[in-house]
Amino acid sequence: MSPRPTGGGYRPALDGMRAVSVLTIMLFHVPYQWVTGGYWSVNVFFIVSGYLITGLLLKELDKWGSIDLIGFYVRRARRLLPALLIMLIVVSSVWPRVLGDETPSTIRGDGLAALFYVANWRMVLTGQSYFEQFGTAAQSPFKHAWTLGIEEQYYLLFPILLIVLFRVFVGRGAFGRRARGRILAVMCVLAALSAIVMAQVYVPGGDPSRVYYGTDSRMQDILVGAALAVGMSMLDRRRLAAWAERNRPAVIGVGWLVAALTLYWFFWIPAHGWVFYGGYLVFDTMFAVLIFSVEVLPGSSVAKLLSWRPLAWTGMMSYGLYLWHYPLFVLLTPERTHLSGIPLQLLRFALTFAIASASFYLVEDPIRKGALRKLGRKVAAVVPLAAVAATAVVIAVSVNGMRLAPTARAGEGVTVSGGSGRYSLLIIGDSVGFSLGYNFPKDAFPDVRPTAAVDFGCGTAEQSIIVSGKRQPTESECANVFAHWADGVGSTKPNVIVWSLGPWEVYDHYVDGKNLKVGTAAYSKYLLSRMDTGLAAMNKAGKHGPVVIPTVPCLGQPKYMVGGVNMATDRNDPKRAAAVNKILHKFAAKHAKQVHLVDPGELVCPDGKFTEKVDGVKLRDDGVHYTKAGARAFWKWLMPQIAKWVPDTPKAKQ
Repeated sequence: MSPRPTGGGYRPALDGMRAVSVLTIMLFHVPYQWVTGGYWSVNVFFIVSGYLITGLLLKELDKWGSIDLIGFYVRRARRLLPALLIMLIVVSSVWPRVLGDETPSTIRGDGLAALFYVANWRMVLTGQSYFEQFGTAAQSPFKHAWTLGIEEQYYLLFPILLIVLFRVFVGRGAFGRRARGRILAVMCVLAALSAIVMAQVYVPGGDPSRVYYGTDSRMQDILVGAALAVGMSMLDRRRLAAWAERNRPAVIGVGWLVAALTLYWFFWIPAHGWVFYGGYLVFDTMFAVLIFSVEVLPGSSVAKLLSWRPLAWTGMMSYGLYLWHYPLFVLLTPERTHLSGIPLQLLRFALTFAIASASFYLVEDPIRKGALRKLGRKVAAVVPLAAVAATAVVIAVSVNGMRLAPTARAGEGVTVSGGSGRYSLLIIGDSVGFSLGYNFPKDAFPDVRPTAAVDFGCGTAEQSIIVSGKRQPTESECANVFAHWADGVGSTKPNVIVWSLGPWEVYDHYVDGKNLKVGTAAYSKYLLSRMDTGLAAMNKAGKHGPVVIPTVPCLGQPKYMVGGVNMATDRNDPKRAAAVNKILHKFAAKHAKQVHLVDPGELVCPDGKFTEKVDGVKLRDDGVHYTKAGARAFWKWLMPQIAKWVPDTPKAKQ
């Protein structure tokens, strides 16, 4: 999210474009379901950056026949680093102490990756999905820094590429239209290659985060802006202005048409399917036409609207707004602010604007105008390096000693245990079971030794699900869940096993070439066979106490996007939960001596429907997984029931 560069003449309409884009992406991160295509806003920033930066570099080549690389890098660092360093220091220092156990374990690595502008590739390598972030419990406050990584990588490499192309096509000759035309052709070819990479790497039906984060697949956005700058540099400005005036109605009409189409994409084009097969290049080219229209006719109605002073001012603040909005949105949740709906969003937006404005007027703008030079040349040269080093230290040290909530990828077996009590309790199943085990109230049950042997992102049913009729990619990593459970039984010899399932089982499944719909006899037979297999694996592993299965309660997950599909729609369907619960009752009846059911709906859904809080307490942080307070309430509710089947079950310590 690069702010406007210095020089080249200020065009408020371009800041207006940034304003619309940053406001849209802020709404997308609320999240509001009606901003389906808010992720397209990032394209706008990339295109505008490519256009403006390339224009500046071309002017430098025109004037001097070369590019001052060191000077370019220093100007970019002076403009971008101060605000970023402040945000990283504040968030790294304050956020873990406010979030406590909800602090994601990735925060240190994410912060360092943001500092060194490689956040996009860290997200790829650590499997942090952009499209799964909404509705998750522990979001990294630095996840949005992936865009900064792509832009900085562009700033690092593109001037070098332009120098090489200049020397190849121009040499000692004139930098005329022929040479520019060749450079334009290279820009277009590279943009097309980037689009091809996106199409080749994208996996239909899968999570598109790899192609969304990748510098290789996203460089097409910036290159389209660069191509526009090269193309416009080939045209005579006076003739171009005269042409625009002669065709004024057409230019204005095209401008309004593209503006309307851009808003349509922002609000209604989801992230799946055809958009990864050239859709990005289509959008980028379309938006380049809008830039062209306001540049050649700055007095047009669409240009005047985009140049509206409040809008242009917001665009001028867009870098700070982008930096601060995401960590603030992560921090300012309903449970921390005791607000919801419009009041909560007003607070979030107001604080974001206040901090971004302070950052701009007190730090960014003064430094851009040369405030550091007053310290002397030698000191001014050392300050940025020292600031970066200090920020790295703060990020690395600030989270030490915090009890961070672990994260894991699909299929990654995770075992959490604690305590040395006489009573062994084993929790198996999915991440809901993990939240119950991780937040187990050991102070209330000091004689209990809880162990959670779970697999994140894996259900009892095979992980080949169908959501809203669309088949999702199979998670092969989930193939060994029963072996993990058996290991848990063998190592802990539990007095009781609590089997967590449901949030994955409520989805239709694709098994042996067939679509098995929840509620059908075929799905019931399938899930029963899976549960039989799981129970047999545990029985074979060693002696253990009875198995207690909580039935599926009401679920209320907010919008949860994966591959452009809202996973929450099917997950929250009470009819699906009821169908799975019928299967659980059949399973318990079949193994009546060993398996017992309990209904957590008594605790979390006392009125039969999902509510955010029960008796003023938020029991589940995302409508599915239990909070610390929710886990405490759950175990105090469950342990007396377990005592009916395991007489020596400890009671809660008062």
